[in-house]
Amino acid sequence: MTDEIIKQLLTDTASSCKNKGGWINLAEFGIALKAKGFDLKTTGHIKLLHFLSSFPALVDVKEDTSFEPPVPFIKIVNAQQSAKGSAAQPGTGFTKQKPLLFQWAWMKDFKLVLKELSEFALPEQWYYGPPRQTDYFPILANYLIYTFIRLKKENKVKEEGNYAAFNTGLVDKKYEPIFALFEGTTNYTQKWRFSSFCVAGEERAGKDLVSKFKHLPERAHYFKNTADMIYDRTSGELSYDVKHVFIENTSRLPLDFLEENCPKGFIIKDTSKMSFEERTIYFEQFGAAIEADVKKYRYMKGRLDEAVKLALKRIDWNFKTAIPMYFPTKNKMSLLLPLAMVNDDKVDIALVVERTQSGNYLGHTILPLSWSYSNARLVTRPDSDWLIAKEIILADEDEQV
Repeated sequence: MTDEIIKQLLTDTASSCKNKGGWINLAEFGIALKAKGFDLKTTGHIKLLHFLSSFPALVDVKEDTSFEPPVPFIKIVNAQQSAKGSAAQPGTGFTKQKPLLFQWAWMKDFKLVLKELSEFALPEQWYYGPPRQTDYFPILANYLIYTFIRLKKENKVKEEGNYAAFNTGLVDKKYEPIFALFEGTTNYTQKWRFSSFCVAGEERAGKDLVSKFKHLPERAHYFKNTADMIYDRTSGELSYDVKHVFIENTSRLPLDFLEENCPKGFIIKDTSKMSFEERTIYFEQFGAAIEADVKKYRYMKGRLDEAVKLALKRIDWNFKTAIPMYFPTKNKMSLLLPLAMVNDDKVDIALVVERTQSGNYLGHTILPLSWSYSNARLVTRPDSDWLIAKEIILADEDEQV
């Protein structure tokens, strides 16, 4: 599907949705897109918001913080839309949701920018699933967007006169750092516009970088102590929130595992054609049913305990089993442990653990493998035998607005 076809699809879909002043509830927009035959997984993206961010000139995004949690809305820029009825209306807490990078700079056609960077950098698979020809690089998009956020927090985005730059954290085929160079502009709402990627001193952009910046921008830093990047098996015990895993995050559990452990009286349903809201309600009810069935809950806890024990054994055999990751929304570091919930030889989900002040480890939550990879890639390319981009198949439950 070409960009032009996608843009037309987005515009047509928006025109058929209920809206208030052109603003459409993102969940409702996603349902309408799926009804038109659009499958987000075919783009390699795991979040509709990230996919829409590939078209910053067409789609504007905001969130309504008067709701808890905040509700995202989208608007097709310059589209002539007429209200089709009373939609969910943004309240007084309406705030900008567009990624910080796009607020700071005009990124041209972001898809082409990502393609340029993927070809410039050391070869790497920037999408999920088997190797194939594609123009979509969701892992790279997530990497660039959240790396920029981290760099801003560390004050490492440099501005000198009419130029700005930051270190992408990636290297070229000679292992030289790749920088993103920007120039000032008055043609857009942003102060800066993307110019090019470059290596210091090479080509015109690289020469401009060196001549304008006395000290070249530094790459993002995540760990204060490199020892924190390794799971210390000589430290304290690992505890984890079982209720949070099974009751509050039922939708993240493997479907095979849920089907094998269906609580008494609960009816398994096909979620592939459910809307976002329907699936949310379904898994909330599933979690409540698990909690009510004490015998099944106890059995599932036993399986989780066994999966954690196996993960720790794998760490004993290879310390690289525990993978460091950065939580962008919480601005904190954690480690990922593999959990095989159905078969011991197949990892289904990841347990996010953090070392506490006492030295013990605490498991906070579970993540789908796609989310785990995206967060881990911010720190470094995972050198792992269980978290591999080409082996990650996106499921409907991975799709989050």
